[in-house]
Amino acid sequence: MELIIIRGRQNDGKTTTATLLHNMLVERSSAVRLLKTNGDHLSVGQPLCDFKSVIDLGRKRVAIISAGDVDDTLNEEMEDLIVLYRPDILVVCARARDYPGSSYRMLNDKYRDNMHPENEFWVVYTDDPALMLEAKRTAAEKIVNRIEELKIDPR
Repeated sequence: MELIIIRGRQNDGKTTTATLLHNMLVERSSAVRLLKTNGDHLSVGQPLCDFKSVIDLGRKRVAIISAGDVDDTLNEEMEDLIVLYRPDILVVCARARDYPGSSYRMLNDKYRDNMHPENEFWVVYTDDPALMLEAKRTAAEKIVNRIEELKIDPR
């Protein structure tokens, strides 16, 4: 399983980036499972909530978890998705800081073999709303490109 990490500080736009990524992948998908959300779709510009989704892209199965602030919660969400859906690629959000108890430290401790620097994408906060959304969209597009580049073993 390949692990892709969306990193940033609190309120930098990790969930916004994950939502944009989800919507971009849905356009290319053969099957979508939106597993946990406050509604039946995800829309940037509306109040965002954390979500989990599983998206089939041909032979690649991509899972996304937008909640990445608490290490225990992220760990449980990841374990559930891995067991139930066996994703080829798992996209998670994690706060920027690497300290004991952080979600990033948990990822590093538990999934070190699945972590690669080219699979970490940083989101950056800006006060300008127009630039902020464009920066998140650019990050999501880079992640889509990385997902397309990844070679996956056939099931």
